[in-house]
Amino acid sequence: MRPALSTFYVSVFLVVLIFVAGCASKGLQYVFSPVGAKKMSLSAPSQKFGEPRNGEDIRLYNRALEEISRGRLPAAESLLMEAVRRNSELFPAHEALGRVYEKLGEKAKAAGSYRRVLKLRPAHVKSHIALGRLTFAVKNGARSIFHLEKAIALRPDSFKAHYQLGLIRRSRHQMAMAVYHFKAAVRISPRHRAARYWLWLSVAERGGADKWEVELGRKVVEEGNNAPVRFYRGRAGRYFWKGRMGRALRAIKKAVDVNPRWREKRWGGVLADMARYRRALKE
Repeated sequence: MRPALSTFYVSVFLVVLIFVAGCASKGLQYVFSPVGAKKMSLSAPSQKFGEPRNGEDIRLYNRALEEISRGRLPAAESLLMEAVRRNSELFPAHEALGRVYEKLGEKAKAAGSYRRVLKLRPAHVKSHIALGRLTFAVKNGARSIFHLEKAIALRPDSFKAHYQLGLIRRSRHQMAMAVYHFKAAVRISPRHRAARYWLWLSVAERGGADKWEVELGRKVVEEGNNAPVRFYRGRAGRYFWKGRMGRALRAIKKAVDVNPRWREKRWGGVLADMARYRRALKE
């Protein structure tokens, strides 16, 4: 009987040991699971470099934006200066400070703020455009072109960059490049009247696209700007006095073609010029 009893106790002991081991393993799984989750949360990606933080710096930045919206620029400047003092990597505050300085007429300080943004965020399109505008204002055309072309490389559909580059290219008498940028600007913002005007004028001064030139000029006139009519009439007069009657006639014809109201009495002088140029050409 004793050997059988011993065998029984051994079997019971093994069953209990297996049960305890199973419970222990479950307990360990339960204990370590929350700890692992906590570690994962701690190792989650931290806030992006230079992003606003939920601290005093961002509170100051938000207050500054409110002051800007109310037109209180000196107060906004003070708040933004304090914000970047507390967090020198807060690039939105540097960019806002640049805008404030521009409005206050402090162009050099504005440029410094935008350059600081670009050190923190080299691909910040608005700062490239702002520096392009500011450097052009101080007649640093090469630097202006650099920043604006960088802006277009980063954001090809930037109206402001294309428009500003068009103006710069015109100032350098680079009409083909001016046409390229104004054409892009009009494509991006079809209702922008100034962009369409500069596109028409650049095409007219470049030459080589008479039909498109007249179509653009007519749209400008239809929007209430009679500059194309005056432009072509003046050009025709200059050709006439130089004895270039054929060109004078072509120019005065454009003055009529771009004007949907050419029959009105006030444009009688244009028709009279056309008749005079025709007579001179026959003679």
